[in-house]
Amino acid sequence: SKKTNSSVWLETTKENNIKIFEKMGYSLIDEKLELSIILSIIMRAGKTKRTFQQLNHRYFKGLNYLLNDESDKAIDVFIQLAETSQETFEPQLALGNLYRRKGEVDRAIKLHQALIAQAELPERYRTRALLAIGKDYMSAGLLDRAEVLFSELVEIEAHTPEALQSLVEIYQQEQDWLQAIKSASRFQSATNRNMQTPIGHYYCELADLSLQQEDIEQAEKYLASALRVDDKSVRAHLICAKLYQDKQQWQPAIEEYQAAKAADPSFIPLFINDLADCYLALDQGEQLEQEMLQWIESYRGVSPVLTLANYYAKEKGQVFASEFLTEQLNNRASFKGLNALIELNEAELSQLGNDFVYFNVLKDLIDKLLKNKPKLRCRKCGFGAKSLHWQCPSCKNWGVVKPIYGLESE
Repeated sequence: SKKTNSSVWLETTKENNIKIFEKMGYSLIDEKLELSIILSIIMRAGKTKRTFQQLNHRYFKGLNYLLNDESDKAIDVFIQLAETSQETFEPQLALGNLYRRKGEVDRAIKLHQALIAQAELPERYRTRALLAIGKDYMSAGLLDRAEVLFSELVEIEAHTPEALQSLVEIYQQEQDWLQAIKSASRFQSATNRNMQTPIGHYYCELADLSLQQEDIEQAEKYLASALRVDDKSVRAHLICAKLYQDKQQWQPAIEEYQAAKAADPSFIPLFINDLADCYLALDQGEQLEQEMLQWIESYRGVSPVLTLANYYAKEKGQVFASEFLTEQLNNRASFKGLNALIELNEAELSQLGNDFVYFNVLKDLIDKLLKNKPKLRCRKCGFGAKSLHWQCPSCKNWGVVKPIYGLESE
């Protein structure tokens, strides 16, 4: 009898669950996940015929409400199931997670809270429900409540990696960088995942805050910590370089800019003009020229070419600079380079009379094109930006928004 009931229940529930998930906006490409949930209920609910029939009736009642778009009535039924039976813990937990992903966080919280309210709920179930509620609270923006739950899980050493990862996300949103450093360090120890890059950025965030408060000494300490954690932190090197530059300590500033370039050449366009200013402040134009020529050989972007062309225009004249720039643009086409070439020859072009109008039109078109295009792009998710973001606003990764290479940019 039990076998017959289970077989009928399996076939009917499988079809109904697919419809439910589709109504909730999910396409079940792999039905194994959905089938495993059903089998879990059967195995747990099938202990006695009476228990099976009771759960079967209430479960289908809830399914019927969902199919008829009566979500409020459905959630009441599932909450009753969650409060009275441990047999349906797995599907109830999964259903709550689906509600959260769908954006119905209130229903997810109610369902997961009902699971915790069960009498004599095993500890392994309770901690999983706590983790789920913590994620519900995060989705709802209730970060303080989520923090309490995740901290409890870390303290009792239950689901520690997931809890620590969630705490890191919370502290990032709250900009509590010291706590973010602490949790990220513990997460790294627990999982062996490299967290050097984000931790380095957390120290840089603290350094920026100290600089805003004009506490340079504290900022320098945070920057030293950032470089101890991540010696290839471009951001830390750039902040250090700027501090030296503000003090007119040109040589240490040059060394920091060179360290930033060695760490990640992708960021060269962001600091190359500052580097040139340091060389010129020391009256080291020849050293600037040699370094730019080396960078042109190893770096595919146009920024070193433009920097050197500007130097040549001042030191060797407009004709020499134009010839150099024209030769380089033959090898690396760039609208930025073309625009610079037009500006460099603007005085001569103006003598063309009416024909100069066409060059003005071309220059205006290039200006508009460059103005409307993003200058940087996230290497992880493709987010485009016109200004630098050390943390991608879209995917939340650190140090991945970098200058774009191509005809319309570098």
